[in-house]
Amino acid sequence: MSCNKTLFLSLCVALIGLNAVQAQKSIPKRFVVITKSASFFEAWHDCNSFDGYLAAIESARDQSLVDEALAKSSNPNGVYFIGGTDIGRDGRWMWIGLNKQLKDTDYRNFYPGEPNNLGGRQECLTVGNWKGEQRGKWDDSECDKKLDGYVCAFPARPR
Repeated sequence: MSCNKTLFLSLCVALIGLNAVQAQKSIPKRFVVITKSASFFEAWHDCNSFDGYLAAIESARDQSLVDEALAKSSNPNGVYFIGGTDIGRDGRWMWIGLNKQLKDTDYRNFYPGEPNNLGGRQECLTVGNWKGEQRGKWDDSECDKKLDGYVCAFPARPR
């Protein structure tokens, strides 16, 4: 094998390894509740236009930060879109802003009995108050429905 091919293959293996290590690290995030009525795709567009993305809640720590943001919002009892969707593959949820599948072993915080795809059209995730209880639990909802707002995620600011 020529020196150039060997060097190229070594570089590829190193880059693949680097990407795998970076994917393992959790990037600190901050969450902002936007109290503007919007559909899922309007929310997705707005978060992107602010250099963020619809919130991906990947851990109990993320959930706690989202709960804090909801409690401090101008409508703490509202229902808000987050970045989970199963459009195209029912029951296979992904975080749209991270292009990352939500696996069965990943952190989840659904209301009991959810997601249920009621009516066959609930393909986008929400967080918030449901029947006056459990503010931080997740539910599936119609993507074109206008909710109380949405939660954007941004890289955490350095201290």
